[in-house]
Amino acid sequence: MMTIKFATMFIILIVSVLFCPGSLANPSRVPLPSWSGCSVNGPLLPRPTQLDRSKVIHEATENLTKTLDSAIEKKIKAGFNVDNTSFSIALVSPRQTNTSDEENGILWSYHHLGKNNFQGTKHLNEESQYLIGSISKVFSDLLLLKSDVDLDDPITNYLPGLQKEGSPIQWSNITLSALSNHLAGIPSNLPSSFEYYALQSVYEQLGFPPISNESYPNCGVTGLSEACNETQIIEMMSSALPVRDPYTEPVYSSLSFELIALALGQKTGKSYDKMLEEKILGPLRLTNTGSSPGNDEKAVIPPLEKDVLGWGSDYGFATPGGGLYSSLGDLSTLAKRILDETIFSNPEKTRQWLKPQSMTSGINGLVGRPWEIQRTDNLIPQNPHTVDIYAKGGGANGYVSQISLVDEYGVGFVVLTAGPRESAVAWILNEAVITSLIPAIDSEARSQAEIYTGNFSLALSRNSTTSESEDMEPVELVLSMDEGTGLKIDTLARNGSDILKGIGKLWDEMLPMIGILNPEFRIYPTGIENPVEGDGNVVLEDWRINFDTIPSDNSAMSDLPGQGKLSNVCASWQTEAWIYYGGEALDRIVFKVDRDAKKVIGVDIPFLRTGLLADAT
Repeated sequence: MMTIKFATMFIILIVSVLFCPGSLANPSRVPLPSWSGCSVNGPLLPRPTQLDRSKVIHEATENLTKTLDSAIEKKIKAGFNVDNTSFSIALVSPRQTNTSDEENGILWSYHHLGKNNFQGTKHLNEESQYLIGSISKVFSDLLLLKSDVDLDDPITNYLPGLQKEGSPIQWSNITLSALSNHLAGIPSNLPSSFEYYALQSVYEQLGFPPISNESYPNCGVTGLSEACNETQIIEMMSSALPVRDPYTEPVYSSLSFELIALALGQKTGKSYDKMLEEKILGPLRLTNTGSSPGNDEKAVIPPLEKDVLGWGSDYGFATPGGGLYSSLGDLSTLAKRILDETIFSNPEKTRQWLKPQSMTSGINGLVGRPWEIQRTDNLIPQNPHTVDIYAKGGGANGYVSQISLVDEYGVGFVVLTAGPRESAVAWILNEAVITSLIPAIDSEARSQAEIYTGNFSLALSRNSTTSESEDMEPVELVLSMDEGTGLKIDTLARNGSDILKGIGKLWDEMLPMIGILNPEFRIYPTGIENPVEGDGNVVLEDWRINFDTIPSDNSAMSDLPGQGKLSNVCASWQTEAWIYYGGEALDRIVFKVDRDAKKVIGVDIPFLRTGLLADAT
């Protein structure tokens, strides 16, 4: 009886609200601050296709080419020594007019061979080989994910010698997953990895105390001892000190990837090179990627003195963390297969791979497996919003590289450089390419999304047995694009009722604890599509109304300290598919789209039982 009584009172309350216009639209007890709004995380409009036919992208790449030419010709300041530096850069998109599995998805590229590069290749192209440093970790994580292992297995299942009585690191608590995403808390490298015996006198001149040769690790010290073998690596790490407890915060570690490779080798009985060839290089046809040293005739070799860990070096057991070489074509193929979600047998695994695993101390930095995720909101001045860049950088002696994926637009960027060790060329080029091209790609996405705007309407019959005009219920949906994100709902009305205001009133009664509903409604694609059987390339696309909430102005309501400091939080991710009417969510809208004709056939609003609304514009 109590439940029935409560439900009755709730219904009465809702009805009273509906018949008191404006009563809860802006409660006086909750002042509204200025609020720029929160969009969804991910594509704000359908990812653009046929980018090779885009005039705006063609103009952007043409302008960038001219600017790079001017820098190479020293007409403008490049920021690096162009004579001693070589580089290859590319824009990658799987969504071009004609693409196939054999193509690498390169939409635009630029190569420069420094005139002082007297060794290696004399003709830069997509097959030219560079050392890629820690981008090797992307290949190693991909290898792990393609192997038949449980990521929650402790590393000691495969390398039991790590855990000894009294080992400072509790290796039995460290999983393959923790190693793969920098959350194991172990050292970055073997204690001997950055030990150079020739620098002992330099250390002493800098004020360090003298040490004997016995103080150095017994293997892997450059200029003193041979490289460590597998047994020595395990022994050394069994007595190593932890840097952090597992899963406290990310600690960058190349050593983790050495241990992953050793573990997979123990399971399969195969070398890292063999596993890499079978699982990745062969299937993806990456013929210019492998363990250093590579092919001198194809190599891009900077004009540096021969030194450790430069071109031609054998990285040995350190290869999985930073010892691979690759080419612009091969890394573009890798980027393309990630972006079109074919790198694994199912797209869900690709999307899972790209998700962050932890965060850094910087407000714009997240860490993945092994992605270095940068979040920025200043790439597109004409349409400001957060853009996530899933990147991985890498460096070796004379080489710095970067691969960046912007899943929101379905594009990637590859930057490979060879030159002076102190040069910032990779960072300069990476920033120039992304900031020059992303605004053009965003503009193309908005241009292609114009097909979703318009005045969609239909007169629904109250009674299917009559067609008299006075018995019709008109439904109208008006969608537009402005300087904001996604599509803006200008009008949603049924039979003279403003449905958007109605949703606002329902929200104020049902979910006031979540926040004040933003009166500006926008919709975004979900990526969920269903083909219409027997109707060519026609699909039904699910979009969702973003129920964005405005934080209350606590500082205007309370004299307690600190009010408003924690209010700038996006909560719209908590509000999807929340309110239903007769089993249909109040935020779901479905477009029927003819992909071949690039045309929206109509729009269905399931919670209003509209059927397909046609564009009347």
